[in-house]
Amino acid sequence: MDKIEIYSSKKKSFLLLIGSLLFVIGGIWMFMDAENLTGFRSRSPMLLKGIGIISVLFFGLGFCLAIKQLIKNKLFLIIDNYGINVDPKKNSSKIINWNNIKGFSEIKIQSQKMVLIKVNNPDFWIENETNLIRKKLTQYNLNEYGSPFCLSAISMEINHAELMKILNENLKKYKK
Repeated sequence: MDKIEIYSSKKKSFLLLIGSLLFVIGGIWMFMDAENLTGFRSRSPMLLKGIGIISVLFFGLGFCLAIKQLIKNKLFLIIDNYGINVDPKKNSSKIINWNNIKGFSEIKIQSQKMVLIKVNNPDFWIENETNLIRKKLTQYNLNEYGSPFCLSAISMEINHAELMKILNENLKKYKK
């Protein structure tokens, strides 16, 4: 039994941590020194303080997520002889059997390549989703891209080309 587990990338999480930290520091600096930063573009220190607060909040969240991913390696995907588990942290109900997969395709959204899992019964997956937000997101993916499942390798330990290669090889190997 071949079982491939794909985890989050420590390197990418570390880069997110460094980038978020720099933006948090920049936001604090912008908030603290807003009066001295007003120049030809912005004459309002309140606007700069608002931008600083938003920067600290948004990138502070990114900083916390990066620390969480660095401490605990997140499992993103399990590929085995039964199928693909797209949500391994939940339970095994999200396993897409190889017989239900028609194939894989690529789309590009703002220079980010995504992998679509084309399934025979997309409505089944939408109806069985219990989380309302995920259900709406799955429905949106189906309406916009023709598949309820859209995978991005941006935070995985492998790149997009390797992910497509692994998925296609296993589809040929296990589909009956």
